[in-house]
Amino acid sequence: MALRFVTASLLALGASGAPSCASCSFELASLVAEELNLKEGATVKALCEEDAGVGLKLLQTGTGRTHAISATSGTAPAAAAATTKAAAPDGGLVLAHIPYNFGHTIEKVAAYGTGNQAMATYGPVQAILNSPTASTESRWAVVKKTTRSFNDSILWGHMNPDLFALSKVTGCPLYYTPGKYWPTEVAEAYFGNKTIFGMLRDPYERLVAMFRGNIANYGGSYPEFVATCDVNGAVRKMMTDYLAGHTTHSFGCTFVPQSEYFDAPFGIEIAVDNRLFPDSANKLFAERGANNLFINTEDILHVTGCENSWTGDLDCETKALVKQVYVRDFKLLCEKFGYCDQSENTCLKGVPQMCPPNLTAKELTATHCV
Repeated sequence: MALRFVTASLLALGASGAPSCASCSFELASLVAEELNLKEGATVKALCEEDAGVGLKLLQTGTGRTHAISATSGTAPAAAAATTKAAAPDGGLVLAHIPYNFGHTIEKVAAYGTGNQAMATYGPVQAILNSPTASTESRWAVVKKTTRSFNDSILWGHMNPDLFALSKVTGCPLYYTPGKYWPTEVAEAYFGNKTIFGMLRDPYERLVAMFRGNIANYGGSYPEFVATCDVNGAVRKMMTDYLAGHTTHSFGCTFVPQSEYFDAPFGIEIAVDNRLFPDSANKLFAERGANNLFINTEDILHVTGCENSWTGDLDCETKALVKQVYVRDFKLLCEKFGYCDQSENTCLKGVPQMCPPNLTAKELTATHCV
């Protein structure tokens, strides 16, 4: 069954008002089935029911593997509802998607807006976009049909069917590949004369998120370390494998240094502080007049599992390896945001479940390496 590998069941565990199986509408199921030439239009619906209780599953790659990501409930500030429609919906911006930097969240909100209905649409659409049997034409058909009701849809990164081609340099889809490696004609069509922005994340904290995500083909799976929530062992393996040349462009280009996405041509021009997400992104959108772009807490897709693991659990040997691999990333953090202390331990306080619940106690035992 072609859709078995791409199910995006829209179920948020315990979240008040979260999408339920009913959100996997037969209309969307039929659309996906139609584009994949399946016999039964209820296939996605059936898979929704099959995955009941599992949590929201968002397919991160086109490799046939899904992974559990939470969509946490929240409400937008009242002021956001009062904003006026921007003259240019995208504010003259275009996203460069650095893997594991909340690019999927930004793309979802840009294409479908906020709230449960956006989530209910995004899941089935991702199902077909990531299908190995889907053509560029069928992907565009689905995107155009599902964005008609959202007049200011913006198709960034993973939501743009033209970016599913594999890079001849990295072997990753273009939407995960640094712009400098894109074919010139594709890059010019996508980036145009817009201002390129992207999220910039602390390398330690980003690797912790990859460990917690535990996705075989997107950041890697480390079951021997996940079993005991040994984040230090996992991150050390990630770095030793990378330095040995085993994972340069593997796992959806997740280990490519973020700095490469800033390199010319077609590099990021505006760095957005991932440590302050989603407020940092919303601030940029407001400044650029993209008033219909606003990320609520409930819109954020984030990893779960090993919730007590954080950057303070990495020992000094592991952190030294991280600094060796991502020396330019740390330099960018200092230049762009003034985060120049490479011994600092961080977590994302603006995103639910991205800091240990016992953070105060964890800070007392955290490593601080020179």
